[in-house]
Amino acid sequence: MTTPQPTEAPKPPKGLTRSMTVLIMLLGGTLALIGSTQTWVTATGFEAAHIANIQLSGQEASPVITAMSLVTIAAAAALSITRKVGRWIVGVVAVLGSFAMGWASINVLINPLTAASQKIAETTGTTGMADVAANIEVSVFPWLTVIGSAVVFLGGVLAVTVGSRWPIGKTKKYDVGAQKPAQKDGPLDEIDTWDELSRGEDPT
Repeated sequence: MTTPQPTEAPKPPKGLTRSMTVLIMLLGGTLALIGSTQTWVTATGFEAAHIANIQLSGQEASPVITAMSLVTIAAAAALSITRKVGRWIVGVVAVLGSFAMGWASINVLINPLTAASQKIAETTGTTGMADVAANIEVSVFPWLTVIGSAVVFLGGVLAVTVGSRWPIGKTKKYDVGAQKPAQKDGPLDEIDTWDELSRGEDPT
């Protein structure tokens, strides 16, 4: 009677390592954060109030964008140290954060005057001045945040779909009664190698 061979865990598609996914999420979060700190909307036509123009940054247009970009950057850092269930949770957080950033950015692109109305009222001291703005200009930076959101979404989807198939480093330096070191699920990426080196183990 033959002994059934253990089923090998499925491996992630080639190139979709944990390191790559972390970099994708970091890139997207950084793009969104940079975009949110720049000028998004410039309103002119307030000569009666002796104001040349009023500028609105992404953070002023929607504070949620800056907050969610920081959350996704933190999620990327967490992804580098979490295990299977944690990777799924981090991926879901990244996907939800990308939706929040993308939706807020698109709202500003669709109706920039509405987004700038509060800043106009605060600057001019009159609530009706937004209606007399002669010109509303929207910069490219909302689109940068939209692109960043899409990149974060991609990273989140990868973490959810293939994160459970990434290899896990050893949790113990020695296994009692074991003749050979435990085999990994697949080749270690840079993060897993660093984890083992930090524990004083030889990843080779």
